[in-house]
Amino acid sequence: MSVIGSARGLLREAVDRTTVRLGLGDSEERLAHDARSYWTEGSDLPTWRGNSHIRDAGIFNSVDWAAVGTEHWKLFARLANVAPSGSFDRVVEWGCGGGANAVAFAPHCREFVGVDVNATTLAECAREMAATGTPFTPVEADLTDPEAAVEQIGQADLFLCLYVLELVPSPDYGLRLMKIAADLLKPGALAFVQTKYQTTDRRTASRRHRYRESTAASMTAYPIDTFWTDMTRLGFTPESLYLVPQNNLDHRYAYYLLRKN
Repeated sequence: MSVIGSARGLLREAVDRTTVRLGLGDSEERLAHDARSYWTEGSDLPTWRGNSHIRDAGIFNSVDWAAVGTEHWKLFARLANVAPSGSFDRVVEWGCGGGANAVAFAPHCREFVGVDVNATTLAECAREMAATGTPFTPVEADLTDPEAAVEQIGQADLFLCLYVLELVPSPDYGLRLMKIAADLLKPGALAFVQTKYQTTDRRTASRRHRYRESTAASMTAYPIDTFWTDMTRLGFTPESLYLVPQNNLDHRYAYYLLRKN
């Protein structure tokens, strides 16, 4: 990288940090528009395949792709006290990407519904799911109007949203997805979701500015108590919280097991 390029990168980071510190940022509409551009038109960008959890992405040269979903199933089963042979009728995953979670949860459901904003990732997830024998229903959602997909998705017995909520344009957008989860789930059904958690370090706060390739994976974070309270307001009873300060993909992961009231 040239000296000028490095200087520009440092300047952008300084602007981002200042924006976070002052609580400033782009409008919800601008953030959603920029996010849609990245996720629907950015498949040639270096980070896109990794952020989408496509099996052949470069990051999975050193990280076991299948283990991502397997570890999520094991954690869910432990938190929810589900037997290894436990099964659900319809599992809905918002942000299924390349199918790492779908493949791991497939043996434990009768139908898996994968929701994503890109037809390419839905096709990749369908290809991975074909080997499992579990019926797969793809649903393409509009990132700027996720609520429009609700009728097509249908009711769920388990809702998953993993490695997604840190990628959404803003905290408010993430709460829109969780409102959708509450609307889809049957009373007493479970949601297993993950966020990045915000600490007292201001650098861990949501950016709210310049959604782009280099910041997508750290765009949104929630203080743990705030997210917990928001979930109760949306009609969930939080049952478990599990923190992962760091793993081989990233850091500051918070996993929540939520039950629909």
